[in-house]
Amino acid sequence: MTLDATMTELSQDTTIRKSVFLAAPKTRVWDFLTKADLLKEWFHPADADLAAGEEYTLLSQKDGDRMCWGKVVEARPHDYMKWDFTVGPMQGQMTSVTWELSDAPGGTRLTLIHSGLPANADGFGLVLALDKGWHGFLLNLHDMQ
Repeated sequence: MTLDATMTELSQDTTIRKSVFLAAPKTRVWDFLTKADLLKEWFHPADADLAAGEEYTLLSQKDGDRMCWGKVVEARPHDYMKWDFTVGPMQGQMTSVTWELSDAPGGTRLTLIHSGLPANADGFGLVLALDKGWHGFLLNLHDMQ
C-alpha cells in the first residue's frame, strides 16, 4: 500500500476514538457502564442492567422516549465490552461501540471506539453529532461518585 492510499483511507475513516482517565478503579467504572441506575447519571436511563447477549434500550433524559438501542455482544468484566448500537437517525443500521478499560496510575483509562458509521458526505452530520455526544457523555464520567 502506498502512502497516498494510506492517507486516503485514513481521511475517509469515520471511526470515533476517545479515551478518558478516571480517578476510579476499573470495577467502579464498569458499574457505570453496565448498571441501569448508574448509566442514567452520565449517559441515558436504561431499561435494565447491561449484560452479554442481552438487548438493551437507553431512554431520553427529557421525555423517556427510546434514544439508542442494540445488544451487548460481548462483556468481559472489568476489561472490555462491545455493543451493537443504533439511534433513530440511523434508521436501524447497527454500528459497533467498544469499551476498553485499563489500569492507569491512580485510576482507570477508559477508551471508546465507535465504528461502522457512515463514511460519506451525507452521513457526516451524524458522525459529528455522535462525536460531540460521546465527548460530553465521557466528560460526565469525571463526576462519578
